[in-house]
Parts: sequence; structure tokens; C-alpha cells
Amino acid sequence: MKPWKRIEPTKVDKIGWRTIVTKTFEMPDGQVAEFQTIGGEGRHCIAAIALTPDNQVIVARQFRPGPEKIFDELPGGGVEALDTDYETAARRELLEETGYEAGVIDFLGDVYKDANTNTTWHYFVARDCTPHARGQQLDDNEHVEVRLITIDQFLKNARNGRMTDIGAVFLAYERLLKLKEIS
Repeated sequence: MKPWKRIEPTKVDKIGWRTIVTKTFEMPDGQVAEFQTIGGEGRHCIAAIALTPDNQVIVARQFRPGPEKIFDELPGGGVEALDTDYETAARRELLEETGYEAGVIDFLGDVYKDANTNTTWHYFVARDCTPHARGQQLDDNEHVEVRLITIDQFLKNARNGRMTDIGAVFLAYERLLKLKEIS
């Protein structure tokens, strides 16, 4: 299979803080079709599975308006211009959302959350995370309750639809099982 041929121009619409990008493609059979995608092209986000020195998982408990549910999420967010690299962004988001500072941080991998998003998610495992004196530094309209949960509870949350970023859990699964053994 070959990639479809993209035809310009591209249409970009802003709806609140969301970006909808309409892309036009010539498909293999010669037909031309438009597709709406979510997020600005070239957008990058990060998230980290953060662990304390005794291997408790630090989660950012938040209400999410789409499903109207509370999730135990990974601390994360958009990569900003001030970030020099993805690891720097992961460290910044962890500190801002949870008030914890990462010790060692390792890259897990990249994930596209679905077929219609333009954003690449970069996932990390942060270990030896400790509370920082500054505490949380939340953005406007951000309401995060920081919780420490066991690795077992974290994996159970992933299996039972109580969290987002399941791709990160998959990438870290074997590592989490090993850390659980030494806890």
C-alpha cells in the first residue's frame, strides 16, 4: 500500500481551543475525498508514568467533560516553545500538574491516539519522583487531585477504563511488572 496523495489547500478551523484540520487526498482509485482531523499539524504532547522511590504511581485525578467521568491520568500535556526537548516537557508537566520532580526519566515510545489526530504523543517513565517545595502550578481551568496508587491499581485502572493514555501503559507494562516485584 502507498500513502495517499495529499492535495492542497488545507483548511484550518478553530473551535474554542481545539483545531480541526480538513485535509484533501486523492485515493488509490482516483477519487478525491476530504477528511477532518483533530489538532494542529505537527503538534506534540507528552505524558509520564511517574513513580515515587517506593514505586507508588503518581496520578493526576481529573474530571473529563467528554465522558463526564473522573479519571486517574498520567501527568502530561502539550510541548511548549520553552521546552528544549520532549524530556524537558515531561519534567515540566509532571512538576506543574502534580508538584513532583522526576529523578530518572526514560523514554518509552511514541503513540498516535487514533487515526484522525495529528498529534504525536511521547511517553516516558519517571522514577524516584519526590515532592517539590513549590507544589502544583496548575493552569486556569485545571483542577487536579494528586493521588498515589499501587502499580496493581494503576494496571487495574487501565484494564477497567478508569484512565486515559492506555498506550503508555502498554509500552511500560513489562517494566512496571518488574518494578512491582521489587517493591
